[in-house]
Amino acid sequence: MRKLLLLILSLCLVQTSMSAETLNPASMKDWSLVVDENAIASERYAAEEFQGLFKEAIGIELPICNTPPQSTHNIFIGAGQAMSQSPVAFSIDDLGEEGLRIYIQSGNIAIAGGRPRGTLYGVYEFAEKYLGVRFLTWDHTYFPKTAAKTIPCEEYEYIPPFSFRWSYYKENADKPEFAARNRVNTTTDQEKLGWKTHQNLINHSFYRLLPVKEYGEAHPEYYAFIDGKRALEMGGGGPELCVTNPEVIELVAQNTIKALDADPTQANFSVSQNDNDAYCRCENCEAVNQREGTPMGSNLALVNAVAERVEKKYPDVKIGTLAYWYTRKAPKTIRPRDNVQIQLCSIECCTLHSIDDPNCSRNREFCSDMAEWGKICKDIWVWNYNTNFHHYDLPFPNLRSIGPNVRYFLKNNVKGLFMQANGNGNSGEMCDLRNYVISHCIWNPQLDSWELAKEFCRLHYQGAAQPVIDYLTMLHDNAEQLGCHPGCFPTPADVGLNPEISGKSLAYFKKALQMADNDLVRQRVEKASICAYKAVLETCATVTLENGDYRISLPEQYKDVFDRYVELTKKYNMTRSKEQEPVSEYIDRVAQAINKEIPALQLENEIWKLTVVPSDNGKIVEMIHKPTSQNVLVPREFGSIGEVFPVGTVREFGMIGYDQDNPLAFEGSKTGDSISMLKKLPDGSQMMRRIWLDASQPEKIFFKTTVEHKTDESKIYQIKVIPHFYTMTTSDDDKILTAYVKKDTWLTFNKDWMENGSLPPDEALERETSGFAFFNHETGSGMMASYNPNEVARPRLWWQPRSEQVNLELLTSPINLGQGESFSFGYQFEYLDKPPE
Repeated sequence: MRKLLLLILSLCLVQTSMSAETLNPASMKDWSLVVDENAIASERYAAEEFQGLFKEAIGIELPICNTPPQSTHNIFIGAGQAMSQSPVAFSIDDLGEEGLRIYIQSGNIAIAGGRPRGTLYGVYEFAEKYLGVRFLTWDHTYFPKTAAKTIPCEEYEYIPPFSFRWSYYKENADKPEFAARNRVNTTTDQEKLGWKTHQNLINHSFYRLLPVKEYGEAHPEYYAFIDGKRALEMGGGGPELCVTNPEVIELVAQNTIKALDADPTQANFSVSQNDNDAYCRCENCEAVNQREGTPMGSNLALVNAVAERVEKKYPDVKIGTLAYWYTRKAPKTIRPRDNVQIQLCSIECCTLHSIDDPNCSRNREFCSDMAEWGKICKDIWVWNYNTNFHHYDLPFPNLRSIGPNVRYFLKNNVKGLFMQANGNGNSGEMCDLRNYVISHCIWNPQLDSWELAKEFCRLHYQGAAQPVIDYLTMLHDNAEQLGCHPGCFPTPADVGLNPEISGKSLAYFKKALQMADNDLVRQRVEKASICAYKAVLETCATVTLENGDYRISLPEQYKDVFDRYVELTKKYNMTRSKEQEPVSEYIDRVAQAINKEIPALQLENEIWKLTVVPSDNGKIVEMIHKPTSQNVLVPREFGSIGEVFPVGTVREFGMIGYDQDNPLAFEGSKTGDSISMLKKLPDGSQMMRRIWLDASQPEKIFFKTTVEHKTDESKIYQIKVIPHFYTMTTSDDDKILTAYVKKDTWLTFNKDWMENGSLPPDEALERETSGFAFFNHETGSGMMASYNPNEVARPRLWWQPRSEQVNLELLTSPINLGQGESFSFGYQFEYLDKPPE
């Protein structure tokens, strides 16, 4: 396999013929830059860039002219009449939009490439390859202290293997000239930079192609059939479509063609699902999906039908669709048309290990899906994840896997690569280093991401580099030794962070600051150190329950950490703490949390001891089974000083019509063996929750939630119950940990579960059930949820073996309430010391 990869790289990417003859750049004082008078804007700009880079690197400013002033000592930038008559002439017809050639002879040099970006990229390639220049950040271009003494006379050719390359950092969008220097071809419309590629990111688009606000009232049948109803309100962009409806297919095709008519320069167009899993379960859609073994069956049938219609008017335009979440698996018989692009999304994958690491079980299914798509699709793209969406500024150990992942994608004939990071915020965790690594790897997959990271450190942090490299080494080694398998929404523990590692991380950066060469380097280290301060905040704070109140505090040695974190985030303009949160909100939460008393209410009988926090959306944060002294909720490792109870809770979450965070707090009170909580919503409606213990059934915990709607305009509500139950096993063997659902009898259904959890393979298990449970046969323990099937639409399982966690989630049916109307739902939890009967 290694030999095959090297062969692919050598044939498709780089071709160099060597010569013993060399050229001394210091002797080029009488050379000229020649750019044709008919050159395009990016070629003229390329000449200016060469002039500036050469002057900085060698100390010689070369003149720019349209015709060669002499027969030798010319550097031809871009193809043109002058270059075509020179000894270094060559054609660019076979180089596409971005391929490049560099011919170096002792008397002349030619740098030219495909239009519109090849020549500009050729100049940057020359600067890096022959002059030792490195484009580290938008405001730091590295030039070697000792100029290159010789340049080999040779012919060099490079055609980038990925036609779509996006290192998704905001710095690239904000500084397009810098993005061009790193050959990111997706961020600018500037003509001098060769514009961005006409290929667009394949993305969620059903919500734009058939807007529910425009069509939903008159044609609810256009939208997904869920739980016996047409779902017209849905998060993640809106409801999915009924993809087998002929009218839907025609309208989507018509609206796609209209969009192409408005901008016929587009090389591709997205026809793809929204960002939720509420796909249509109507009879026709389900028939296709059951036959094809995946919901992608009905989705791809629609995409193919749209692509067929588009091809008649726009034969060169590709129709792109996501293979994402429930659609990632390839269908059994339906094949994508030749004008269809499939973009696989790796959101379920481990980010620490390379995707094709045979020892990482979390990535195996993606590899299997990639292989199956490779058999049937000619145009595969990938959406890969390279950040922690819950903590943009927390240490994230994936620098060793970036390069292997990119090479894996190349080996599997991927043509476009979107490397998603914190692109909607500035100054995330080591974003300068990461952007450098990712940009270079997707331009040239032969490069080693770990070595690139160390190179960046040595050049950018100079005398302070070694402690930063030592920090990165420790971070990655620690996560690997602990057997971590973080995704792209990890907790601090998921990436191996704990008080000890966080303290060491901060110490490395403090040492680097002491070793900084000057104020400029010190500032670079300061910016990079934000992640270490965040790690301390996330892992080193303590929470204690005293006299009915929780209190959060930082250890004495870290008393200044929060203030320093605030100072650095402001100084270096960090804008977001996570994908959906400005850093200012995180700072406000932390400021309010430090040394704040958080009132808690407790219930207790001979079986259970419960602790509830009304101010944090009424979460149950402790559920102790007294006969076994076991907290049946996931052990709560203190995850965030700004979010005291991120895991190990029971909470109710609004799916439709209810934002549980606005407001966050309930008013709570305890009466006897019952806790009552009330929350008034901004529109005057009310949420009421009751949790109680019953002396006649002491083994059970009872819950009831009531929604009262108060406004004139009706509203649809849907609530999800999310308990974080502790399984006490990392096994995914169904004989060790078994899941059950109760219809007429208790049925087991987790034999075919994926590691990350999935819906039961038998859709019938989602309906008319009254119980949901799991049981660990090794420990002889489990939990059961009971409920009224008329109030709960379906149970939904979320299983994470590596975190010893099972969520027995309950989803209510969507219900439309008018003014003064209400609905209630109830459920009970019970400890199991034997499998349910």
